[in-house]
Amino acid sequence: MTLELTALLNYIFAKNKYKREILTDLNNKRIVKFNGGLGNQMFQYAFAYALGKKLGVDVAFDFKFFEDVKVYDAATDREFELGVFNTECREATKEDLEKVIFSKRRSKFQNFLWRVFKLKSFAPDGNNFLQTNSYNFDKNLLKSMDYYYYDGYFQNENYFKSEREDLLKCFSSDLALDEKNQLVLNKILSKNSVSIHIRRGDYVTLECAKKFHGTCSLKYYEKAIEHIASKVENPHFFLFSDDIDWVIKNMKIEHPFSVVDFNQGKGWLDLNLMKHCKHNVIANSSFSWWGAWLNENPQKIVIAPKKWNTLRGKCKIIPNEWITL
Repeated sequence: MTLELTALLNYIFAKNKYKREILTDLNNKRIVKFNGGLGNQMFQYAFAYALGKKLGVDVAFDFKFFEDVKVYDAATDREFELGVFNTECREATKEDLEKVIFSKRRSKFQNFLWRVFKLKSFAPDGNNFLQTNSYNFDKNLLKSMDYYYYDGYFQNENYFKSEREDLLKCFSSDLALDEKNQLVLNKILSKNSVSIHIRRGDYVTLECAKKFHGTCSLKYYEKAIEHIASKVENPHFFLFSDDIDWVIKNMKIEHPFSVVDFNQGKGWLDLNLMKHCKHNVIANSSFSWWGAWLNENPQKIVIAPKKWNTLRGKCKIIPNEWITL
């Protein structure tokens, strides 16, 4: 090896060491990006909470999605909704976000250093993690100190199951219920209550969402009701949906049921009622997933669709204890 090449390699590794020292300075802080509706925000918060506990770091959140989504026609307009819960969501500062190194900021020479020498500080993803599969569990994410910024949905309870007791408190609310919700809650607590969530909304009206998610069939709900009725004595079903008119016209239930149709635009209130039901029938929706996961009944029966989206292969979002139909 020539002296010139040795000097170049020493220079490169010295630069790499310097950059690793910079990243080390960031080890006491992490940023998780918010993205999507209430259910997705809850997954991201739960992941962030577990990440902070596992790594012993402070976690802030990137709220920019809620500004960006308003300018895209092919996306469902969303608002930040976790404020009604006992969550702590510190917003990442401009200075925090300036420390995120995305691949598009890398020069051709830096990309060359990664391809040839595999120097970690010049990796294509920089110091940010972009999740490519929302449902997979990567245990190394809760151990690795390599990342600073996390962009994903993290829809797998293995990320945060160990923090369940804390999250039950985080996703509770101190806000008083109005009279209608309190009356329904009293009814839920007094019966063998079963929530049924029917998700339509943008799954029907927005082409990209329809193509990816699809909707649960009436046959799925019929089978779920039949299964519940075979296991639960005198079940009373409580119906929740973002398309109540469709539900009333199409759902046929031969058991006592109630339609909850007064919480439009206030999803957390429906979520609060669903989690207090003794059993749950969910849609292919992160929103009703949380309604079932937060249910504290140790004997609960949760029924979920076997086909979670239109992609091939098994989706790992469903906990092992739940029943899929």
